[in-house]
This record gives sequence, C-alpha cells and structure tokens, in this order.
Amino acid sequence: MRNLLPILSGARLHLGLSRAGLTLVHRPNGWQRKASTLLDLPGDATGADLPARLAPALVGGRYAGLPLAVTLGDECVRLFMVPPPRNAVSLQDVRAAAAMRFHTLYGDDPSAWRIECAAASDRPFLACALPAVLSSSVQAAARDHGLRLVSLAPTFVLAWNRLHRRLGSAWLGVVQGGQITLGCTDGADLAAVHRVPLAGARLRELVRTASLRYGLDEPVDLKLFGGAVPGLVLPATQDGLTMTRIDPPRRRRFGGDLFLPLIGERPSAG
Repeated sequence: MRNLLPILSGARLHLGLSRAGLTLVHRPNGWQRKASTLLDLPGDATGADLPARLAPALVGGRYAGLPLAVTLGDECVRLFMVPPPRNAVSLQDVRAAAAMRFHTLYGDDPSAWRIECAAASDRPFLACALPAVLSSSVQAAARDHGLRLVSLAPTFVLAWNRLHRRLGSAWLGVVQGGQITLGCTDGADLAAVHRVPLAGARLRELVRTASLRYGLDEPVDLKLFGGAVPGLVLPATQDGLTMTRIDPPRRRRFGGDLFLPLIGERPSAG
C-alpha cells in the first residue's frame, strides 16, 4: 500500500533531462525548499532506456504515487513561432497550422514528433516539437515506477511563463549547456525564439544578429536566466545593451502562460 503522507504533504520528484545527462531530485514536501539529489548521471538522457536509467533510485516503488515534473534542455526540442492561421475555426485547425509550419521549417514528418502550442488565431504563437520517442520514454518511466507525470516542458517555456511579466520590453536569455535561447520580444509579446552557441561570441552581437534576422528593433535590455555566460560579469553593458540577471519569484502566479507545460499524459478530471 502506498504511503499517503508524502503525497498529502506535497512531496514530488523533479527530473531534468538533456543530451548531457539527467538529474533526479526529491522534494519531501511543498513548503520547504530543501531537496535531495537521487541521481546525477552523465550521458545523453533522451533515449528509450530512460526507465532503466532511473531504476536504481526508483526500484521497489519507494516513491510510487508522487507527482513527477520533467524539465527538458532546450536542445531536446524544437521551438518555433507559427504565423496566425487564416480561416481557423477550431483548435484542430490551429494545431494543423503548427504541424505544417514545423514541416516547412525542418522538413521532418510531424507524425514523428509531439507538437504543443500556445494556440492563437489572431497573432503569432509559440510551438514546441518534442520527439515522439522521448515523449514515450518519459511516459514509460513514469508508468513503470508508479509516478504521476504532471508536467513535461522545455526550460525556455518554463522560464518565460514565470518571468515574462517582469521583462517589460527586455529580451529574455536562457543560458544552458554552452548555448543561449533568446526570447525576442516586440514590445511585451514574444515574437521569435532564437537558440545559438555562446562560444566565442559577444552577447551584443548575438542579439543584433537575431534582431536583424526577425526584423525586430534591437533591445536595450537583456535579462539572463539559468547558467553563467563565460567571461561575463553581471550587470554589464555592451554597446548600449544592458545585461542583468533575472530569477523567478518565490511564488508562482498563474495565467498568461505560453501553454500548459505538459506534453504526454494529462491529469484526469476527477
């Protein structure tokens, strides 16, 4: 029989997956920030062997019943903007437009990917394509170890959902694994997502290149989230671009998210 006390106290597992490795963290309750690392393994964690890689920490159903939140490195997915579809009358039409845009940009078969989006018919919107193999692997890991998969989302989407209200007209830069994902805004709205390596490049030039590519005004502020930028001490200014760090608020405010950070299993309604 499952021990209901950890579940009732808000205990949960957080799984981070990237092409460089995986990290599994256990939070014992919902009101303390204290957490313990159960696994920290190097190597590509996006394959079908994920259930087996998690087994040493989860074998025996020790954490069965706990919610599992999964964060993906942005290199594991494809993030892209979709122009507002013409004559869309249903969510299915919007999703079809996202799949068509994906095929146009990458030339891949959309059926081999799981595509989620911030559905809109009157403005450009963000879509996220996750390899179906990775989606199935995460769902299998949760199922095999008796966990409740409650969220599965890339780092950029989670960061934007929590931080965009504090950006103003600034761009958001999410730093991870030697690369940066730029959330390029047009005013306060997300207009483009641009992911590039950091090695050997000045942030000012990366921002200027992105603004030219997407036809946007160059920002005067860039808010950085995540890892450190090699050789950059914050706050800093480069040719009129002010760069500062931004961290998430302690309490989460809901509403206005790009999309529900859940790809795969959805919670039951009851």
